[in-house]
Amino acid sequence: MALDKINFLSKEQIKTDKDSLETYGKDWTKHIEAKPLAIVFPKSTEETQKLVMWARENKIALVPSGGRTGLSGAAIATNGEVVVSFEKMNKINSYNSIDETVHCEAGVITEQLQEYAQEQGKFYPVDFAARGSSQIGGNVATNAGGIKVVRYGLTRDWVAGMTVVTGSGEILKLNNALVKNASGYDLRHLFIGSE
Repeated sequence: MALDKINFLSKEQIKTDKDSLETYGKDWTKHIEAKPLAIVFPKSTEETQKLVMWARENKIALVPSGGRTGLSGAAIATNGEVVVSFEKMNKINSYNSIDETVHCEAGVITEQLQEYAQEQGKFYPVDFAARGSSQIGGNVATNAGGIKVVRYGLTRDWVAGMTVVTGSGEILKLNNALVKNASGYDLRHLFIGSE
């Protein structure tokens, strides 16, 4: 079986039990039945890259999964896909007080980032009812706006840089948190709102 070839993840990072498949295989959409093959929990960009390469080699589709708070059905695995949950990539790695930027992983909960910003004497304004369960990666993928969007803008306005694993398995480091970058195309905007 193709899942046996995922030897770069521990057994705890791969789930195939019924409860996990039902929980992680869908979002808040109620009318679509979830039918994932498995749920995987990478802990790093490198593990995510290996998953993409494994999926390409085995011709298995991947469905990224964050807090699963969406209502569009975009996070539902309906046809034997492998769901990639980012909940274990949930660290706030650093804060740059000069640039006033935070480097965090895709699985950081929105409310966690808001609280961290507040501890630094700052304010992260992207806010919505799902703040306690939505994840930054999902916010970026949907270009989330929320209840303060008119005053503070969309998630796009708060992303200074990104590290992305493409569908070919390439790791891209986009914009390096620069305020002004005139060195070419700003490709992070192709990924923000790409869900």
